Amino acid sequence: MADNPRNVINIVVPFALDPSLSTKWNRSLRIERGNHNEKFSGPLSSGSLRLVLFTDVKVSPTVRFNYFEDLKDLARCVREMRLDGYMLKTDARERFKLEDLKGAEGFKFLGPSLPRNLSDDASMEVFCRSTVTTFWHYHGGCLVGKVVDGDLRVVGTNSLRVVDGSIFNTSLGTNSQATLMMIGQYVY
Repeated sequence: MADNPRNVINIVVPFALDPSLSTKWNRSLRIERGNHNEKFSGPLSSGSLRLVLFTDVKVSPTVRFNYFEDLKDLARCVREMRLDGYMLKTDARERFKLEDLKGAEGFKFLGPSLPRNLSDDASMEVFCRSTVTTFWHYHGGCLVGKVVDGDLRVVGTNSLRVVDGSIFNTSLGTNSQATLMMIGQYVY
């Protein structure tokens, strides 16, 4: 069982951003926040999915993703978040800074800010671990050959199938919705 870890930096901006640049559904929204998302495709860390009660489907399983258990994943996060920090220091990002009461300009973060010292590995690791969240691309909980057969039927049943991201042994590296819809059409 695995999931792609995601870390986000949210910045309040001094003007409304043009929402048409993001999606066609929110054109009437006034957006005064920008975010930098870092998604780590193909994590080396893996977790587990355990059934609490085999006899009661109403009891949710225990899921643990173990983000950054593999230190290579943590190092990757530190590297990517450090790049985000360097990007925030470029001239192109100057217009997104706000002025505080004392007249000093800087970024106003909505949520945790990056550590001041981007070269301090320990503080960057703490940032990565404390801000990690999901991109909702779970995979590996119902693997073909272990939980489902080649036709995606749950082993030991005749008519129950699983068609979701849990059948993939690795992440597709992108949103899996279209792929899963095609697989769903195949088994329909």
